[in-house]
Amino acid sequence: MIIRKSIWVFVLIGVLTSAPTILVAANSLAHHPSPYLAMHADDPVNWQVWDEAALKQAQDQNKLIYISVGYFSCHWCHVMQRESYSDNGIAELLNQGFVPVKVDRELRPELDRRLIHFVEETRGTAGWPLNVFLTPDGYPVLGFTYLPRAEFSNVLIQLQQQWQ
Repeated sequence: MIIRKSIWVFVLIGVLTSAPTILVAANSLAHHPSPYLAMHADDPVNWQVWDEAALKQAQDQNKLIYISVGYFSCHWCHVMQRESYSDNGIAELLNQGFVPVKVDRELRPELDRRLIHFVEETRGTAGWPLNVFLTPDGYPVLGFTYLPRAEFSNVLIQLQQQWQ
């Protein structure tokens, strides 16, 4: 009887230790003081804040920077998070092909103004969520507001193919 229990203990230990471990890497927004940025901490997108490190990463890896600007009470920002940023397929496209940056417009009003101006000039209208792709040197290439998941996915695929 004791031998039988011992065998089950060893089997259980073996199963538990051989089970695949799922690691979820928290993005850099996990402990951000901005409620808007912190709410994106659990997104599968590897969000970064807008800083020199993000620009350097884009230059080192020759990737476009994807900047998503929004604010906490923005309805369409929440919709885009639910539809796109929580989607593993979108996250994979963003994480592999771009340097994804999340910006709270209330903390970076000057950056928000410059990007809004670019989107207004190129699209005729702008708003939030504000989504802009920059070259590794920081020059805007393409910008838009909310897009449904399928359309956003197509933009990511096409832009990545054109950049390569």
